[in-house]
Amino acid sequence: MPEPMFLTDENLLAAIPALFGFTPTDSLVIVAAVVHTDGTVRLGRTTRFDLDLALRLFRVIVADLSRALGDQPIQRLIGAVVHDTSDATDLPYRSQLHQLVHQLHESGFTNTEFLHVPTFTPGATWSCYHVDDHTGTLPDPAISPVTTERVANGNRIYSNRKTFLTQFVPVPADLRDRIATLADPITEHVQAEELAGNFPRLRQLLQLLDDVVTAATHGQLPTDHHEIAELIAALTSFLLRDIHLIQDTEPRCAAAQSLWLHLWRYAPARYAPTMTALAAVTAYLRKDGKVAGLIIQHDPRPTKLSRLVRRWIREDVDFVALHTDIADVAQHLRTALTESTES
Repeated sequence: MPEPMFLTDENLLAAIPALFGFTPTDSLVIVAAVVHTDGTVRLGRTTRFDLDLALRLFRVIVADLSRALGDQPIQRLIGAVVHDTSDATDLPYRSQLHQLVHQLHESGFTNTEFLHVPTFTPGATWSCYHVDDHTGTLPDPAISPVTTERVANGNRIYSNRKTFLTQFVPVPADLRDRIATLADPITEHVQAEELAGNFPRLRQLLQLLDDVVTAATHGQLPTDHHEIAELIAALTSFLLRDIHLIQDTEPRCAAAQSLWLHLWRYAPARYAPTMTALAAVTAYLRKDGKVAGLIIQHDPRPTKLSRLVRRWIREDVDFVALHTDIADVAQHLRTALTESTES
């Protein structure tokens, strides 16, 4: 479930790097505080825009927020201008923000607050655009409650956006072609075995995938091309893929996310849609919607499952219900496969 909004403004600012997975600069960040059915106010959609673009294209920003949040019970929007300026006489971009706030109000977002933080350095002075004496010093983002939780769950906070995005760069095309050559004949066997109901062989492949996830919990990701090809081919089995949409513990979920993203980078065109869907679902179920969205953006041929992830992201679907439903299905499939193998 999204985190309760028990955060003060300064603690919310300190949480921003953890919410995105990297420390942003020259950005406009907008956080939605959403009222849930139990009456609590929780972190909703958190969006980052390049600052230069955001302050020139107000209508684009407002349209994006209206499309994503228009039917949600928004208590308020909290914005943060992240920009290091040498001008000590006034906060940066005040007049532009005034125009943005006006357009947000016209679109129904009447409760807004905009803050300024120059950097995410501990002790940096943050300020409010609306109330002059509403100011303070930034706590250390590295030890904020949200950061602590994310790191404990296996998420890494990158120092900048460029480094963060290196996760989503595929390996060179010639290497993916080599993986395709190795994976294609294995895939034909896997799919034939699934169609024939060869459960003993599928159980062997399930054990292989389980073992590789276990290795990933210790930071070990496969590098041998034959092994990578075999894993990618194994996941073309819809049964094995669906079993591995979720793991039974959070450390295994974190390890699986790293593993699927690793295999996704190696995936040839034929296998990219399957690996995209698997990696995106795993990320989303770990409350890592930013990563899920970036993976989906690279989707060459959307599948039914990846289109479903797009809808989850667009509608900010609650993690808890999804997590429970998918865990139940995955466990049912795993049990059915095990029992069929043993019979």
